[in-house]
Amino acid sequence: MLWLNNSSAVILTALVVAVAIFDLRQRRIPNFLVFPAILIGLILHSAFGGLGGFLFALKGIGLGFGLLLIPYLMKSMKAGDVKFVMAIGAFTGATGIVRVMLITFLCYPLLAAVVVVRERKLRVTGLRFRRILFNFLGFFLPGLKLYALRLESQDDETVASATTPFGVAIAAGTLISTYTGFLKSLL
Repeated sequence: MLWLNNSSAVILTALVVAVAIFDLRQRRIPNFLVFPAILIGLILHSAFGGLGGFLFALKGIGLGFGLLLIPYLMKSMKAGDVKFVMAIGAFTGATGIVRVMLITFLCYPLLAAVVVVRERKLRVTGLRFRRILFNFLGFFLPGLKLYALRLESQDDETVASATTPFGVAIAAGTLISTYTGFLKSLL
């Protein structure tokens, strides 16, 4: 099984590095990378683990899909991100994909902050974040809704928000999960 784990780690590393580079440059995750990876993960685990290995990979794929389905339906992420997580799940299984996503969600704010500073959109991002926050809090304290409306009047809608390639955060979460014991004791 050590050979299987090492082979999975090497293939998974190549996949996430390729996807991260592609996502940084093109701002999309191509099917020609993720679909073969899903198939390779299924075949690899099936060949060395039989039905149990096949189910291991299938559970990872299914849970990867399930974890990102709602954000995808809410249009907060694209289908490429969902397929990318499914491909990773084919290698890591269900428990592994949960760990990858927990680490990803810890990495993402740092990546987003770097992108916001790099694109020089700190002011507009701060304004829009406060507007969303006070709109939400206005549900509980109606006076805050008025503050959110005032913030909305200050926003220049012609200025685009900074966009962060989520695939890079997923890749970082995968690499940290694969090569460290971070959060391993939780799962």
